[in-house]
Amino acid sequence: MAHPAVCMLSASFAPTLGGTERQCQLLSEWLAGAGVPVAVLTRARGKGIETPQFPFPVHRLALGGLGYVLLGACWLAIHGRRFSVLHAHQALSPALAAVLAKRLRPRHRVVVKVACSGAWSDFRLVQDRPLYRRRMALLREVDRFVVLNRESAAELHAVGLGQVPASVVPNGVDARRFVPAGPAERAGLRARLGLPADEVVALFVGRLERRKGLDILLAAWADLMRRGDAPRLLIAGPGEMGPWAREARERDLQALVTFLGGRTDVADLYRAADLLVFPSRAEGLPNAVLEAMASALPVVATDVAGNREAVGDDGKAGWLVPAEDPAALAEAVATLTASPALGREIAAAARERILERFDIDRVGAQYLSLYQELLG
Repeated sequence: MAHPAVCMLSASFAPTLGGTERQCQLLSEWLAGAGVPVAVLTRARGKGIETPQFPFPVHRLALGGLGYVLLGACWLAIHGRRFSVLHAHQALSPALAAVLAKRLRPRHRVVVKVACSGAWSDFRLVQDRPLYRRRMALLREVDRFVVLNRESAAELHAVGLGQVPASVVPNGVDARRFVPAGPAERAGLRARLGLPADEVVALFVGRLERRKGLDILLAAWADLMRRGDAPRLLIAGPGEMGPWAREARERDLQALVTFLGGRTDVADLYRAADLLVFPSRAEGLPNAVLEAMASALPVVATDVAGNREAVGDDGKAGWLVPAEDPAALAEAVATLTASPALGREIAAAARERILERFDIDRVGAQYLSLYQELLG
C-alpha cells in the first residue's frame, strides 16, 4: 500500500519548547525517515528568532488562535491537495482548521490528538470561550480521535463526542537519543554542569506552571530539608521563573534548588541526575517521564492519568504518589535516594518498559497503520 501524505497541524512548533511540539516533531521525523511525505503547518515565530532545519517542510502562518483556524483552512484549500491525512495536535485551533479544510476537500481524513486530560484537557480549556458549541459541532466531523490515556477516552463521551471513533496511541520517545549514561560519561556531564560527583541530584523537567505541581514540589523539598534528607534539585523548563524562585527563597531552599530555565540539553540532564520528580496535577502522557525512563532514571510521579500509563501501577518501573500530597512525595524521594540498589532496579525496568511500549519506532508504526486504515 502506498504511503499516505500527512500534514501535521500544530499551534506552535520548534524552536518553541513543549510536549506537544516535541511529539509533533518526533513523529514527523519518524514518518519522514520511513518515506512518508509529511509537512507541518504551524504559527510563525517572532522576528529574529532562529528556526532549526528539519527533514520535512514547515509552513508558518502569521496568526494564532482563530486567525490560525481561518488561515490554516485557506492554506490547505490552496495547497492541501497533496495531503490525504490532516493530523491535528490538540482539539483546539489546529483541529478546527483541519475540519474546515476537510469540508473543502472531503477526501481528507482528519486525525485529532487530544493532548491532556482532567482539569487541563483540551475541552476544559475552551469550555468558557466564545463559540464553544460551534467548536464541538465541528469536532463531530473528525474521523478519528487519538487519546493518550483511559481518562481522555471517557472525556470524549462526557463532552458529547463519543460517536467519533477513538484510538489509544501513546506518546513516543526516541530511545536512541535518550539512553543511560555509563560511569565515565555521567562523571563528565556532572563536571560540565557543575554538579559534585558524589551528590544525589533530583531533576524536574516541565513547563513552569501550576499544572505541573511546582508548589507541591517545593513544599516536598522543604519537608525533606527539615528532615535532613533533601538532595539537590534541578528545575528545568520554560515558563515564568520568578514566582517559583521567590517561593523557593521564602522556603529557604535557595541552597538546594537551582532553576535552569528552558533547556535544549535535557538528554544530558537525565543522564547526569539520580531521579526524576514529577508532581503534575494533570497529564496526557508526559514527555519528561518517558524520556527519563528511557534514560534509565528512576521516576517518582503523582498518581494521575498519563503518569500512571507511563510507569505502570505495580511500582516496578517507577513510583506513584497521591496528587496534592507533598509529604508523600517527600517520603518516596527519601526512600528512593536512601537505596541506590533499589533505584538501579527501577531504572532498568523503566528502560525495558520504554522499549516494549513507547519507543518511537513502535508508536510511529501505530500511526502509520491508523492512517492507512482511515484511507481504506
